[in-house]
Amino acid sequence: MSDRWEEDRKARGWRKVATGIWLYGGTVPYSIDVWAKPASESYSRYDDDEQLDESRPIPETKDGFLYSTWPGQGEFLTVEDAKASADAQPGGPVKWA
Repeated sequence: MSDRWEEDRKARGWRKVATGIWLYGGTVPYSIDVWAKPASESYSRYDDDEQLDESRPIPETKDGFLYSTWPGQGEFLTVEDAKASADAQPGGPVKWA
């Protein structure tokens, strides 16, 4: 992930909340991060052309954020759920810092 990618996300209210290492292919250490992003930026609010559709509802969350891993997939309601998903992937479990 580039510094520019991180800077763009931070400018939009995202924040890195956890970092870890998992083994790509079972042998190569690879960094993984959990990011908290405003629920208003949920993937569910974007159309097939990746344009924000303001008419789509903002998901209700406990703290106003959704959590996702990079690299990774999915959105989760808690940082714990995002970590559990990453731990369950090939190369897991992740060694969280």
